[in-house]
Amino acid sequence: MKLIAFILFFYVTLFQGDNIKVKKEYYPDKTLKSECLYKVGSNEKYLKTFYKNGKLMSEGRLKGKKKNDYWFYYYENGQLKSKGAYKNNLPKDWWVFYSESGQKENEGHYDGQLKNGFHHVYNNGILKWAGHYKNNIKVGTWITLNNHKEIIEIIEYGE
Repeated sequence: MKLIAFILFFYVTLFQGDNIKVKKEYYPDKTLKSECLYKVGSNEKYLKTFYKNGKLMSEGRLKGKKKNDYWFYYYENGQLKSKGAYKNNLPKDWWVFYSESGQKENEGHYDGQLKNGFHHVYNNGILKWAGHYKNNIKVGTWITLNNHKEIIEIIEYGE
């Protein structure tokens, strides 16, 4: 529900006023491939892409032709696949990834294409590992948890 409210807020605040245009692209079989909302004279857009079955594939903001701000990706079954922010087409800040059944798989901080900062890794939706990355390399203390969320292993990684 929060996600729907956020998206509606996004549409309303980004596209207030007149001169709103919608550009649509279609697959060869005439099903909707993408829908782009934009305000005349602005380089900010809101893009939605769709699978051939009509289900939403992704949605988020563009600045020019680059992904910016929050983006949401979906599996063909409609489940949320991942969510996070971009800056100039590169992932930034906190991202969350889900399995096709909706269970959290991984979440953590990204700086461009690199994992930088704290990360959680899940197994069947249950937190299993937690620790820090620096430039995609594990650093510092990493913990491993059992199914009861008890620490079963602590490993120290150097820089």
